[in-house]
Amino acid sequence: MKIKKSLKVITFIFLIISLMATNIALADIPERPNCLVSDYANVLSATQRQEMEQRLRDLDDSTGNQIVVVTLADLEGYDIADYATQLGRAWGVGSEKNNNGVVIVVKIKTTFSKGQAFIAPGYGLEGVLPDATCKRIVENEMIPKFKQNDYCGGINAALDVIIPIVKGEYSYKDYDDDTAGIVLAVFFLVVFVIVIVWASKRGGGTTYSSGGTATSGPVFWGGSLGGSSWSGGSSGGFGGFGGGSFGGGGAGGSW
Repeated sequence: MKIKKSLKVITFIFLIISLMATNIALADIPERPNCLVSDYANVLSATQRQEMEQRLRDLDDSTGNQIVVVTLADLEGYDIADYATQLGRAWGVGSEKNNNGVVIVVKIKTTFSKGQAFIAPGYGLEGVLPDATCKRIVENEMIPKFKQNDYCGGINAALDVIIPIVKGEYSYKDYDDDTAGIVLAVFFLVVFVIVIVWASKRGGGTTYSSGGTATSGPVFWGGSLGGSSWSGGSSGGFGGFGGGSFGGGGAGGSW
């Protein structure tokens, strides 16, 4: 009997400690806002923020999928992956039924700390946005623009990819294939230029003509997808978050 009572006491103490740890973990998460874009780092202009907000509201209205964008100047000791997951849970991004939310957290680069970005899909979208794809989006679409201090451009470049994927217009495999194709094309272009330069030096100024047909990059990057024009008006106020849950999926990068 004493052993059973001791086990109950230990279990109770463990439960209390767990609840306290959860409250501590959520203490620094901002209060749930009534919007989809929270620019705590103040890196977006009012117009940029409004246009991005409208874009995400349109997605929410048409599909029920919710994408939240959060910019921060300081993670206050948090790991960005844990922060994004905790924020998604605390705010309830996406619907409770489908868990179809996505949290994009951007911690800006400062004099004293590196920049970081993370994409965290909810339970229901982990198969649609696998970790490897999230990693490619951060590294290929976001970071190059963030390095130029273009935070709006980097976030919108990510949305150009994510929105059509969560809408079902494209598969993450299409994006991954396009990414691999471009890397291969760049490689062959570099090799071609090296060969031309080497041949020019050996041939004493031989001229070369390029009569090839120009090719275009993936449709994601041309602005055809997710590049819809934004009007100054609103299609309706934000209806709020639906209680979606997050399991810790996603990926990010730093610069």
